[in-house]
Amino acid sequence: MSESVECSELPSELLLPIGKGLDTRIEILRFRGVCKSWRSAISCCNFIPRFPLKFPNPFPPPRRRRRRRLGWLALSHDEVDHLHQQTTCLLHETILYRLTPSASSDKGWLIKVEDCKMHLLDPHRERYESDSDYPNILPNNFVLLDYGTVELTRAHTLEIQSLIPIGRVNKVVMFNDCHVFVVYGDGKLGHAKCGDESLTCLGEKDMEFDDVIVYEGQVYVVDRFGIVWWIKINDSTFDLVKFWNPCGSDCLKTQKHLVESDGTIYIVDRYLDKEWRGRHYFRVVGFKVYKKNEWDEWVLEESLGDRAFILRSDCSLSVSTREFFGYEGNCIYFNQQNQIHVFKLENNSITNADLNEDKVYIQTDF
Repeated sequence: MSESVECSELPSELLLPIGKGLDTRIEILRFRGVCKSWRSAISCCNFIPRFPLKFPNPFPPPRRRRRRRLGWLALSHDEVDHLHQQTTCLLHETILYRLTPSASSDKGWLIKVEDCKMHLLDPHRERYESDSDYPNILPNNFVLLDYGTVELTRAHTLEIQSLIPIGRVNKVVMFNDCHVFVVYGDGKLGHAKCGDESLTCLGEKDMEFDDVIVYEGQVYVVDRFGIVWWIKINDSTFDLVKFWNPCGSDCLKTQKHLVESDGTIYIVDRYLDKEWRGRHYFRVVGFKVYKKNEWDEWVLEESLGDRAFILRSDCSLSVSTREFFGYEGNCIYFNQQNQIHVFKLENNSITNADLNEDKVYIQTDF
């Protein structure tokens, strides 16, 4: 067996293909920070990020009318058509990481990274700023190699810039690096591949969906009756296959989320008070969690143990309190009216979490 070789002694013809296989700026920075020879193997300036990507406008042109009133301005159909064509849509990718003070650390921070901008997702920052039991908060600038990073998941969002009122997109996921599935605000499900000119609607006309997820290498959607459907992809055709029966919740008062936790899929029912309505949202009054057991049956889950569910607009995920600072076990963190709230399963209470998304920047000069 050949002797081990120091990192700095690896040949450049081996380093170059490794470097070209890295697809995020944070990976490039960590690669170049190993040593001088690794830094000279690839240039950070030559790295062209894939995202944001141009994406087709998910919304069709407005219905044909002789004149259409947009606020105080009345426009002809041709003028509305022209403004609709000026709508731009960009697909963004955000990567969520676990950032630890060292490779051997048991706990770390939950962060999200887009390009070189990093946001610390911490629900209880004030609680430990003066607590000696917690490590110091991350500085605004730091050397990335001093911290361990583990990629948790990748989330995608659509940025739509339009001069006319359009609909809303609730959820976006990318599958196999090319298929993009979109859940609209009205429950419709759309699909497009990178480079397509338009989206295709999937499912029957009367079907309404709440969430979509990639789980165990397949794409699943949950409708508003709690039925989970598998999106069967065959070349250029898509079939919705009923995969799991309803979880038995009250579909008229809930919004459903799909969450993968520790290798198991869950349905989280967000209960809404539809008799109380604010300007743009219904008030959340509680949650119920259903877990799929080994017989593919949905069972009401009484406790999440040491895990916390985080329901974000771009993705939903589960974290362990043994691995992350700031989060409490057996809780669900969710957004309501631009504020983060916490639902505790043990007593069904809802409190304000005051989550901070403080921006820090990755130091690029090693």
